[in-house]
Amino acid sequence: MHQSKSRKSSEIINHEYILQKELRDALKEPLGSLILSDNLTYDEIKRHLNKSEMIITVGDATTERLVQLGIIPSIQIVDGKEMRVKRPLPLSKIESQIKASNPAGHISKEALNALSSAIKAKKPIRVVIDGEEDLLTLPSIVLAPYGSSVLYGQPKKGIVIIKVDRASKRMAISFMNKMITRNFADQ
Repeated sequence: MHQSKSRKSSEIINHEYILQKELRDALKEPLGSLILSDNLTYDEIKRHLNKSEMIITVGDATTERLVQLGIIPSIQIVDGKEMRVKRPLPLSKIESQIKASNPAGHISKEALNALSSAIKAKKPIRVVIDGEEDLLTLPSIVLAPYGSSVLYGQPKKGIVIIKVDRASKRMAISFMNKMITRNFADQ
């Protein structure tokens, strides 16, 4: 394992990433626009999504909230937990489901491959994570097509919406480059 060097989005899936303590606080801050829980309405979410190429939700509560508002995410990344407490998976229309393992504090190669497959698959699709899905927001931004939106929950505050563009991809890659990695490209 080693400290990451700079890499492009096409190289992302050849690695496993491990979160370092120094990055935890930075990742607790919203990475995009925060919509407070009191303002989570269909119109407010739609205004932010504005013709998104693809809608990706990370987290059970976020996925469930969008579905309750009548918005079906293209890709739903869930782990059957909310604030680390087991819960039923959100009820939502899906075409298919992919399962992957992803330990807490990691971005596993298996989860990256599942996410990459989901992006290419018929939508809507669910990626069910055995472990923890929190950090999968970062590769979702990196791997999603430009013009997509990635949504995740900001605990006790609301939902964060990230428009996938050049700046958000650079930000996500920058965070991933600061993690400890293992390279699988040569194996």
